[in-house]
Amino acid sequence: MSYLNKYKVGDSFFRTLSEGRMQLSVLQNIIRYRHPAPTSITGIRDYQERHHDSCMYEKGNDAFLFTFPQTEVEPKAARPLIEKQKQVEFPETFVLRINNGRVLGDGTVIGAGNDIISETTTDFHRKQEFHHLLSERRVPQPERFEGRLAVITSPGSNNYFHWTLDSLPRLSLLQDMDDEIDGYYVDNRSRFHLEWLDMLGIPENKIIPASPEHHIEAKELIVPSFAGITGLPSPDGLRFVRSFMTSTKHNRRRIYISRSGSRRRRILNEDKILPLLEQHGFEIIHPGEMTVAKQMETFSSADVIISPHGAELTNLAYCQPGTQIIELFSPYYLNPCFKQLSAICKLEYTALVGKEAERVLRQQIDAHYVWANIRVDTNRLEKELNRIEKRT
Repeated sequence: MSYLNKYKVGDSFFRTLSEGRMQLSVLQNIIRYRHPAPTSITGIRDYQERHHDSCMYEKGNDAFLFTFPQTEVEPKAARPLIEKQKQVEFPETFVLRINNGRVLGDGTVIGAGNDIISETTTDFHRKQEFHHLLSERRVPQPERFEGRLAVITSPGSNNYFHWTLDSLPRLSLLQDMDDEIDGYYVDNRSRFHLEWLDMLGIPENKIIPASPEHHIEAKELIVPSFAGITGLPSPDGLRFVRSFMTSTKHNRRRIYISRSGSRRRRILNEDKILPLLEQHGFEIIHPGEMTVAKQMETFSSADVIISPHGAELTNLAYCQPGTQIIELFSPYYLNPCFKQLSAICKLEYTALVGKEAERVLRQQIDAHYVWANIRVDTNRLEKELNRIEKRT
């Protein structure tokens, strides 16, 4: 089977690297574990039909289509990559209850017959039918939980972006159910997890920590669907996350997000653009140094935000409609997730793609080098800043 058939994104180097990492994981797990890995993946409707006596499906909202507005992209050659998805279908939401269901690692739900239930998980790079767990031979032995366990964590939720936009909105489907839930399978490894768990009012004695090594079988597994698609909550899911904001003041602040302390997606010529930004009244912030509440307050008060692509832009969820966003990209990695989030939030979005790598843009290649740093075209940036001045 060729990598092209398995992988959704990336050039041949990216796919080879991903395949190598997966095969290493398979070998390590054969040595470490003895429990058989899942052998198949099935849709929730097929699973319910075959196991209706041991599971219950509670429908939430209907599926619906959302069309993305066209946005400004410079250079124009980058537009087909950033705007390749014209619309998305937000799927039907649900709560699934499974007797003796299992949850593994990052929130993947496994039912009777050792089947992965496809709507409960995602594989960021591989197609669903080639989910990485299907290539594993062994997984950790499941531990028993004698109670009703709600699955909140989701793939990637150790990251601020996936925690905020994938995991948290799932709780919107469990409102008013706290009394019947005995435990929450949820991340609690980072400061932002702990801050959110405190805001949510989930007591420590109900937290079952999620981790790659955990495999739990519950007397009853309660599984809320994603309240949207991976990396993009539906408007209802977003409203739930925003409901925890304590301040929504629009103070017309101009904000530049620096990734100077990061190894990935740093601005290589930041020393050249900072004086330009300061001339236009921008303040420099590092959201990772702030509390969650402070990030909410800062982004809700902004009028203009400029930032390299990165998880800090998750906080666009807290911006007021009409806030102007300029996202800075490397040509090697043009992920449209924040363009799409901006559309849900009704923000005014512009993408500026960095210099060099004209061949990548010309050939319309998503190389998927997520670590690539960025060299900003200062002329393009100055043009955008002047445009902002004329509009304000």
